[in-house]
Amino acid sequence: MRATGKTPEWLEDCLERIARVSVAVFGDFCLDAYWLIDPDEAEVSVETGLPVHRVREQRYGLGGAGNVVANLVALGVREVQPVGLVGKDLFGRQMLELFERLGVGAAGMLACQDDWQTMVYAKPHLGSREQNRLDFGAFNAMAPASVEALAEQLDRAAEACDVVILNQQVPAGLSTPEMIARVNSVIARHPGGAFLADSRHRAELYEGAVLKLNAHEAARICGEHRPPDEPVPLDAARHFAVQLRRQTGLPVFVTLGAEGILVARPEGVHHAPGIEVAGLTDAVGAGDTVTAALAAALGAGGDPMSAASLANIAASVTVRKLRVTGTATPEEVRRAAAGPAGRPQAPPDFAGNPHSSR
Repeated sequence: MRATGKTPEWLEDCLERIARVSVAVFGDFCLDAYWLIDPDEAEVSVETGLPVHRVREQRYGLGGAGNVVANLVALGVREVQPVGLVGKDLFGRQMLELFERLGVGAAGMLACQDDWQTMVYAKPHLGSREQNRLDFGAFNAMAPASVEALAEQLDRAAEACDVVILNQQVPAGLSTPEMIARVNSVIARHPGGAFLADSRHRAELYEGAVLKLNAHEAARICGEHRPPDEPVPLDAARHFAVQLRRQTGLPVFVTLGAEGILVARPEGVHHAPGIEVAGLTDAVGAGDTVTAALAAALGAGGDPMSAASLANIAASVTVRKLRVTGTATPEEVRRAAAGPAGRPQAPPDFAGNPHSSR
């Protein structure tokens, strides 16, 4: 496959193969709700005597695993199958409408539990300042019948798709220890399938899945507490990556923010450096972009280092998009890969200077 214009050949080939990939996304589907409040408090409630907060504008977007779906669609994969629970409420209807706008079939989004609240992060804004967030669904508890229904739906999706993303972001979400045990059974039934787990709280419970996690999450699983506001040194992150690869027997991706991604494989740990981005940046949702790009590339048959390189480029696109949960299209990825001076960005030297895992 020849490079197109200034697009590196490896990247053009990767993007072409991604367009034929089908991806299932299982996990915590959320709705981001933005309510813009008018600052005028002239009206007072007759019932309470308190000032009335009037909403001037409201916007809704896909969050959590939903943002992973949005990123996959933007990257141009052939098909995305979301698998999760949705409430029988107005927020659930809004979520399904957003999937429809993306052209994503939502047959795997089950409304099978009457007391399940659609998970929502409601963010009131007074002027430019965000007020206290209101969370819906924080006290959800899955019924045994819901666990069974989800496991069956995930099994069907794994059979039909090239790769499955397992996304856990909410402690009270879908991926309880009991549900993860059922997920592991699905993984075992599809030994030739590709599964990528992006789990904020329970990555150590997954069996047979490639792990994508940040350095602090990796430290926790390896038994070391690292304060969230202190960066994890690169050498320590390498150590954690090696340890996790030994435990899982599979490749491990450890993200380092602007510093890029560590890829642990049997032959060693390689560092895919991040791409320098000048000016203001907004990292909200960048982790979802990385997850989507890694899964799409792996599902297309790409090697882990190519997947990490694509993820770095895609993330460099989304962090440039301020005050939105951004996505990256193939054309935006191509432009970012050309570099600030118009020179193609080369992929990392895959064979150069690996840090031994032995």
